[in-house]
Amino acid sequence: MTTQALNGNGADGAERWREREDEDSLFRQLRLTVRQGLEVDGDTPGGAWEALTQVGAWEFALPIDKDGLDLGQAVLAMACEEAGNAMQPVPLADTLLALDLLAGLGPLAPEGTDDTLDRVRAGELTLAVPGRLPDPRGAVPPGIAWKPDGDDGGVVLTGTGGPFAAGVDAGALLVLASGPDGPCVALVELPAPGVRVRPLRDHGGGAVAGAVFDEARIPAGAVLLRGLAAERALARVGLRAAVHQASLLAGITAAALTAVVSRIRGRQQFGQALVKHQGPRLRVAGLLARLDAVRWAVGDAARDLDEGRLTPGEAAGLIALTAETTLDVTRDAVHLHGASGLVRDGLVAGCYRRAAWEALRCGRPAQLWDTAAHTP
Repeated sequence: MTTQALNGNGADGAERWREREDEDSLFRQLRLTVRQGLEVDGDTPGGAWEALTQVGAWEFALPIDKDGLDLGQAVLAMACEEAGNAMQPVPLADTLLALDLLAGLGPLAPEGTDDTLDRVRAGELTLAVPGRLPDPRGAVPPGIAWKPDGDDGGVVLTGTGGPFAAGVDAGALLVLASGPDGPCVALVELPAPGVRVRPLRDHGGGAVAGAVFDEARIPAGAVLLRGLAAERALARVGLRAAVHQASLLAGITAAALTAVVSRIRGRQQFGQALVKHQGPRLRVAGLLARLDAVRWAVGDAARDLDEGRLTPGEAAGLIALTAETTLDVTRDAVHLHGASGLVRDGLVAGCYRRAAWEALRCGRPAQLWDTAAHTP
């Protein structure tokens, strides 16, 4: 596959390595539907979000009893990969995490949960997670703290969380906080008193923001889970978040390598294209091989997750491997572009800058490798 991508053999040329050969025809058609939707309408973050809504990405995630399609984690991973490849800064993995938590609340679901799911399904409500996602064990990242607010079940949130993709304005924040009685999960609709979404400087990777909580009083109806119930729910969705984020990173890596392959085909040096020179050719072939390895690992992990075989240690190793690969490949892609790789509005520079924070959303790779080594 790598040689064919570099040579451009076949009608689809450089895109050939973006598809797995073992995908069945229905899965492949679904992938092409998502990809075409993003390519046709996804030239802006808002257009990408609308395209994901139109192809039914939110129905993919919801169970049948919530009027969803429940197509499984392999399909969701595919959608995340294609969204990453489109390089539009939309909080897809965040919204999937929120849908997962909301749909799994059961009798604990507060009033209005079904209405919230309907608004997400219609593309009217964007959900973002400020700060890091839960790690594969479900641990809540530091940054936001909570404490009880009286006896009515409300909480007070303090701290900061970020960055998160902000290409489309978030209608609500799914806040993961730590406190005296364990983790807390709250769904905070915006605007809210004491909550400020702060745009961060865009260095070329797309719109990004953080959230500041200044003694924000959250009513009991917005507190989804806390304590032991939150620990159990986050342990379940933490595995899925790792696979979704790994898929998103694989898509960003693919976008960077698409730009690199196009660059070395079109750039002339010593009278012939760079692709004809052994040095850059072998270097790019190695990067493509690393991407292939990551995509196989992500696909296998998604299938294991569907079948209940994926462990927290394996998920931690997966996201660590993917994060390191994305950081390495996007850095090398900038080098292979030369001075043009530093142009702020260039695709490869955008991939590099976005990868710099997306690769850390489930934790630092060194910490994740340690988790993988010491967690069954």
